[in-house]
Amino acid sequence: MDSNNEEEEEEEKIQEITSDKESENQRPTLVGTEAKKNRISIEESNTSVDTERELDEKEKKKNALKEIKEILLEWRSEITRRCRFNCGYSDQRVPRVRVYQVWPGKNVFFFRGRMICGPDPRGFILTVISIIICEWILFSYSSDVSPKISAVVSIISVTLSIIVLTNLFLVGTRDPGIIPRNQNTQLMETGTSAQSKSTSRSRSRRVNVNGIEIKVKYCRICEIFRPPRSSHCAVCDNCVDKFDHHCPWTGQCIGLRNYRHYLMFVFSAFVFFLFIFVVSSWRITMKMATTNKNTLGIIKHMPEIFTLAIFSLMVVWFLGGLLVFHGYLISLNQTAHERFKQRYINSVNPYDKGTRENIKEALFAKLEPSRLNFRAVVKPEWNSIAKALNYSSERARNEDVQTEMQWESCSGHNIDPEIEEIKV
Repeated sequence: MDSNNEEEEEEEKIQEITSDKESENQRPTLVGTEAKKNRISIEESNTSVDTERELDEKEKKKNALKEIKEILLEWRSEITRRCRFNCGYSDQRVPRVRVYQVWPGKNVFFFRGRMICGPDPRGFILTVISIIICEWILFSYSSDVSPKISAVVSIISVTLSIIVLTNLFLVGTRDPGIIPRNQNTQLMETGTSAQSKSTSRSRSRRVNVNGIEIKVKYCRICEIFRPPRSSHCAVCDNCVDKFDHHCPWTGQCIGLRNYRHYLMFVFSAFVFFLFIFVVSSWRITMKMATTNKNTLGIIKHMPEIFTLAIFSLMVVWFLGGLLVFHGYLISLNQTAHERFKQRYINSVNPYDKGTRENIKEALFAKLEPSRLNFRAVVKPEWNSIAKALNYSSERARNEDVQTEMQWESCSGHNIDPEIEEIKV
C-alpha cells in the first residue's frame, strides 16, 4: 500500500512539473498577442487623431476662405453702392458715357451721336416744309394738262426735290469740321497759378503760311490756339475749321467738311425753284389764254399757283445772288468770314493757288475725316465718373463736382509755338 501511494505522489509531482512547463511555454505567446493588440489599438488611436486634425484643418481652411469671400463680396457691394450713390444711379447699372452725351457745345445729337445738328432746328424744319409744300402745289396743278406733260413735270420735280432734300440733310446733319477742345489742362487754382495761366493765354502767336505771316488767336472757350482760317461760332459754341458762316436755313455751321454739300444744296435748290417758276408761269399763261382772264382773275381762280410763282421767283433771285457770291469766293479761295473781316485787304492771300486750282480744291478735293468721334466712350479719371454721368443733373449742379474728362479718339488741337512754316 505504501508503495502504491508513493507512486501516485510521484506521478502527481511529474504532472505538476509538466503543467508548469507548459504554462511557462504559453506565457510568451500570450504576452506577444497582448502587445500586438496594444500596438494596433495605439496605431488606430494615432490615425484617428491624425484624421481629426486633418478634418479640423480643412474646416478651418474652408471657414477662412468663406470669410475672405464674404469680405470681398462686402467690399464689392460697398464700392458699387458708393459709386451708384455718387453718380445718382441707385437701382440701375452704371452706363457707359459717350462723347456726345457730355459735349460742352450747343449741338443737338440724334441716333446716339451719329447725326449732329445745330442748336436751333427751326430753320432746317422751315426749309424742309417749304420745299415739300412747293412740290405738292406744283404736282397738284400739273395734273390739269395732258398726261404726258404732267408725267414729265411730275418726274422732274420729284427728282429735283429729292436731290435738294438729300443735300440739305447732308449739310444740316454733318460735322462741319469741329475742332476738339483742350481737355488736358488742369483745373485752375486760385493765386499765382490762375494769374500766370491767364497771362499765358492772352498772348497770340504767328505762323508762316506759304511765306506769309498769319496771326493765330487763342480761343478762351475751347482753350486752344485756333488753326488758320478757323473761327469760333457763337451760335453752336464750337471752333470750326475753315469757318465760312452759320447758315440759319440749314441750322448748321458751314465749314471745311460740309461746304461742298452746301454749294450743292444751293445749286440744286436754285434749279428746283427755277423749274417751279417756269412751270407755274407756263400754267398761268395757259390759263389766261384759255379763259381770257386778266391777272386779277387768275389770282382769284388759282391763288396757289400765283403765290408759288412769286415765291419761287424771290427764292431764285436770292439763291442766284448767293451762287454768284460763293463762286467769286471760290475763285479767290476765300471764305465768307474772311471776306467779311477783310483779312487779305492789305496782304496777299496765302491760300490763293489760281482760279483753276481753287475750284478744284473746293469742289473735287478729298474731304478730311472728322477730328472727333462723338460715339467714343469717355474715359473718366478716378472720382470723375460723378460729373460724367450727372453732367446735367441737379446732384452735379448742387455739389459742384470738379473733375476732368479724358477723351478717347480726340485731343486738343494746339499749334506748336516753334512752328515756322505751314505748307498748304
